[in-house]
Amino acid sequence: MALLLALLLAQAQAAPHPCMEDVKKLCPGVEAGGGRISACLQERAADLSEDCKTRVAQFREGAEACEADTKKLCPDSKPGNERNACMQQHKNEVSPACREFFWRMVQLRNDAQATMRACRPDAKKLCKDVKQGGGKVLQCQQQHRSELSPECGRLVP
Repeated sequence: MALLLALLLAQAQAAPHPCMEDVKKLCPGVEAGGGRISACLQERAADLSEDCKTRVAQFREGAEACEADTKKLCPDSKPGNERNACMQQHKNEVSPACREFFWRMVQLRNDAQATMRACRPDAKKLCKDVKQGGGKVLQCQQQHRSELSPECGRLVP
């Protein structure tokens, strides 16, 4: 679930996600990083919205498709960048379901990174005093929507 939440937070600027409202509502003040938001949502799993529960279930289903491949191809890798790099090295050996899931996650990350790059100048200019984490920069950008550059304005939900 930690990977899911990291991707959700990274993707938050690219498109609204059903779990972002849950993060704001259930984990206010919890700073992103170190798995803190993931732990908070896991503790409050019963309180998650139905849309968020559905999205988490979809993610878990995809992640489970890769579990056997991960154990077989990258048994000693640590979760995160190390495991992703290992799976990338073995991309031609993974099952089709895992390959589809892996590439979907890579695309989400790439989309989120592109959005953050496009909006970074606006964030520095308009939200320079806002502490990152918990969607605060996104909220600031939404409050300054009329002042955003055209490129960033198209991407901020």
